[in-house]
Amino acid sequence: MKAFWKAMGVAALAALVPVNFKKDEKTGKKTYQSLLISVDVGPGKDDVHTDIGINIGEGLLTDLGRRFIGSKREAAMFADDEPDAAVVAADELQMAVEVQTIANEIQAADGEAEATEADFDPEI
Repeated sequence: MKAFWKAMGVAALAALVPVNFKKDEKTGKKTYQSLLISVDVGPGKDDVHTDIGINIGEGLLTDLGRRFIGSKREAAMFADDEPDAAVVAADELQMAVEVQTIANEIQAADGEAEATEADFDPEI
């Protein structure tokens, strides 16, 4: 049980102790970022009071995780060799043309056909 409380204490410290500090000179907003949360402190709308925002889950660890996952997803979109990139772009262009053709056909069909009483099932 003692180990559990030690782990809870370490987690609380990780959530509360600021690791990163940013200051926006234009707005006067300061951001204190710990491992698990971030706190935004800035002037209020009336310049008398102070606005404080607590963002849970926007800490340094989650920020790094988002950047790492985002960079992997983005890397899959680009090819190192130009011919490979051109093939991917051509495939996407062909798909866009096919989707537009299907949309045009549906739009033309909608203009020609009208729903009548015979089109509906009376049991529903």
